[in-house]
Amino acid sequence: MRTKRGFVLVCVLWVLAILTVVAVGYGQRAMLDRRAAAYSLDHTEAMMMARAAVYRGVVAVKNKLRVAAAAAQFGGDVTYLGQAWAQPIDLLETDIFDIKKEEYKNDTITCTIIDLDRYIDINSVSEDFLENVKPLSRTVIRKIMARRNGTEEGQEGPCAFRTIEELKYMDGMDEEDWYGKKGKPGIENLLTTWGDGKVNINTAPEAVLLCIPDLRKSAIEGILRYRAGPDGEVGTSDDGYLEPNKYFVGTNNVSNNDFTAIQLYCKFTSSFYKIKGVATRRNGTVRAACSAVVDGNGIICAWQEETLGS
Repeated sequence: MRTKRGFVLVCVLWVLAILTVVAVGYGQRAMLDRRAAAYSLDHTEAMMMARAAVYRGVVAVKNKLRVAAAAAQFGGDVTYLGQAWAQPIDLLETDIFDIKKEEYKNDTITCTIIDLDRYIDINSVSEDFLENVKPLSRTVIRKIMARRNGTEEGQEGPCAFRTIEELKYMDGMDEEDWYGKKGKPGIENLLTTWGDGKVNINTAPEAVLLCIPDLRKSAIEGILRYRAGPDGEVGTSDDGYLEPNKYFVGTNNVSNNDFTAIQLYCKFTSSFYKIKGVATRRNGTVRAACSAVVDGNGIICAWQEETLGS
């Protein structure tokens, strides 16, 4: 009897041990499931807010269109960096969301808009303009033109570039050309796949302006100073801008030859914008981003979503 009692006790202890392990396992699984559900909820919320930020940007572009229509009555439309659309905004600082802001104390919901006409459109820019883009080798330029003209081997007709990253993997392109070197911007900061072949003189960065054929560096420096306004800062209310209906030769170091180059390769308003919304949750540990390309009428042409981290 004592032997049987001892055996039963050992069996009971083993059963208790197994049940304990199973219970702990289920508890850990439940805890992980709860964390996963909480993360999924936070990520979904962040993505929804990032989308809302993009749509807020679409409204800003449409508002610009309305302002441009009114401005057309007084001489024409321009796109420059002192306008409201160009100013980044944190939507948590506004009343756009009906939320308890204390629950988002260390989070952000930002909307940033850039016009894509500040860059060089690889799909429609002239060949002589491309030849002035220093990081592009002659070999790469020939391949670009062959693809655009439909003469590339194995290609059936002209084919446009859908993303600028397609150039990154083209024969003849190396990392220094793509990312830049010695403080000089690379291809990724000069080109785009949206536009009409002309660059917006009022928003293009210096590196892009330097690629414009026959536009002197002294004229570029004068234009950049004028664009920055009296306070010397870009993106403020006193920013200057060039207008298509005004003859500005003799101002800002612009000569007749510079003016001719601007007429050939530049414009004064933008037709495409990239809107990026970024939202965070859990003090910034959960981040989601959404971006869209819209035309000047605010019509969405491309859409992309991504999770930035957790």
